[in-house]
Amino acid sequence: MPTQEERLAALEQTTKEYRPVLHNFAYELAMVKGLIIDQTGISQELRGDVSEVKKQLDRIETRLDRLDQMEALLTRILDNLPKRPTE
Repeated sequence: MPTQEERLAALEQTTKEYRPVLHNFAYELAMVKGLIIDQTGISQELRGDVSEVKKQLDRIETRLDRLDQMEALLTRILDNLPKRPTE
């Protein structure tokens, strides 16, 4: 059975071996966190843009509805005008 000294030495060796791996892992986690924060900001901007586009589409739809109503009214007016005699 290993002595206390041998176990401590083994632990120190293992820690020494894994330190670079853990350092790289921590660095990559920091990078992922930064990317997630960036993507969250982009998503929020896109949400605002989509909301604005929806509002604009609603306004366009309202205008098109009015144009349809005007077209129907003009068609009725034209239908009620006297016909020109054909020569």
